[in-house]
Amino acid sequence: MWKLLLVIPTCLIFCACSNAAQSNRTNNFREDNQLKSKPLENVTLPDSALAFIKAYFPNIQILEVKVKKSPSATGTFHEVILADRTEIDFGKLGNWIEVKAPDGIGLPTVFFPQSIQSYLKENYNGTAVESIDRSSKGYKLELTNDNKLYFDTKGKFLRKKK
Repeated sequence: MWKLLLVIPTCLIFCACSNAAQSNRTNNFREDNQLKSKPLENVTLPDSALAFIKAYFPNIQILEVKVKKSPSATGTFHEVILADRTEIDFGKLGNWIEVKAPDGIGLPTVFFPQSIQSYLKENYNGTAVESIDRSSKGYKLELTNDNKLYFDTKGKFLRKKK
């Protein structure tokens, strides 16, 4: 019986220490990986990024700008969140990298390459685009019908993925 009285407190101490260590590890991870938000007055976007927002999202206010450090060669970039919750990632020089609309809202396609606009009109007329990613390999579009379309850098259709 006396062994049981020694074992139970020992187990409780080990459990408490383990939970505290896990909680500390989780909090440190969150702090290290959170984006540093700055007030809009303290962040300047490149002129080309501002021009893009004014041209294609003219009536939507900028809600937040986050400055991110990227491990890639493009360096620092900005994530802009608009009042309708559209997210736009801009590269170091202000060129758009990704544009993502909130659920249920389609993106304007006027800034897409003309060949992609034509392909969408011919093959997915009436289906909205939720997001577009641009990389050195080409474009990836996610549609509201859960299809993913891939295009090369010139806007030529490559493949579809469900």
